[in-house]
Amino acid sequence: MRIAAKSIILLAFLAALACQGSAFAATEGADEEQIGRQADREIEARMGFYKDGPLQEYVARVGRRVLAQVQQPEFEFHFKVVDDEMVNAFALPGGYVYITRGMLAALSDEAELAGVLGHEIGHVINHHSVKQMNKSIGQALLALTGMVLSQDIRNNAGAWLTVTATLGQQILSGYGREYEMESDQVGLILAYSAGYDPSAIVSFLKTMQVIEKLGFQTYHSFMATHPDTISRIVDAEAKSGLLQARGEAKQRYRDRYMEKIKGLTYGKPRWRGKTLPPYELVVHEVKEGETFRSISADVAGDLGRAFEVASINGMEITEPLTPGMKVKVIVPARNVDIQLVPEEEKKYEVGVRIGDGKVGQNGGGSGQKADGGSTSADR
Repeated sequence: MRIAAKSIILLAFLAALACQGSAFAATEGADEEQIGRQADREIEARMGFYKDGPLQEYVARVGRRVLAQVQQPEFEFHFKVVDDEMVNAFALPGGYVYITRGMLAALSDEAELAGVLGHEIGHVINHHSVKQMNKSIGQALLALTGMVLSQDIRNNAGAWLTVTATLGQQILSGYGREYEMESDQVGLILAYSAGYDPSAIVSFLKTMQVIEKLGFQTYHSFMATHPDTISRIVDAEAKSGLLQARGEAKQRYRDRYMEKIKGLTYGKPRWRGKTLPPYELVVHEVKEGETFRSISADVAGDLGRAFEVASINGMEITEPLTPGMKVKVIVPARNVDIQLVPEEEKKYEVGVRIGDGKVGQNGGGSGQKADGGSTSADR
């Protein structure tokens, strides 16, 4: 349902690559960069990058810090925030790593961000995308190998569409238990080596459980009660414990992360164009006696958002809050006029994803467009 609807969107933009006529060969190495470079243009055109230069640079800086732990990466990496409310992160062949603003809203600190980016780096450096395609559609890849001219691509449109459909499915559903657990381990080790607390990956996976239980689509089709998901959490806890036993002080940088995502736009666009969602995040310091229900009523002005506010903080609504702790709260955005969706446009809306905004609120935006992307370290 939601997965199928999202698949239609992603597969549509990937299928459009067949009309681009770019040089392409579905093999590892330099050709992976070509796949990623072309798909990156389509993602920008059809999904858009979040228009907040400082936030884009912050995410890229964290990505470079994690990437610096990889010895001689074979690609130039690019880290970008996608302007999409879905809770997701994904990587394309050739060093293109993306995280949605919906995922940034669900993360609790910089260490969790580092773990997610490290996980996606793991998919790239282990060539999971191409390996998966070789397993499932080897003949289609063979038919496309060495193609350069657009006429050749048109003559083999069936094979090309099979490849793009498979790539879209990887973005949605991940790479299967073996590759996902392998990337969990890579992300854990890289983030730890970069100075981050390894327990962050465990808290992140548990947050995904909380969000998924509320019925929202999450990271790589994360399923809260699926045995593979439970195995991932147990495995991450065990490996995190081993790293923590080394006794080296590692950080989570919660306050720094909270400061960077202040004003992050939140929710689903209510217009077919580029209009921003009518909600944003603020950071609230908990006072004595406050609960998620009282904070949602008093700060957000909407008691009905209490469950969602708790979930993006990785907590259950009944969990007690400690005075002085900082929590994210969803509030009506400011300074942007949000237009209603006309009846003739409603047919284009597909799926329901985390953070569906209410029609008719005022919205808010931010900064300038930018993207990250270099292999230099940020220590």
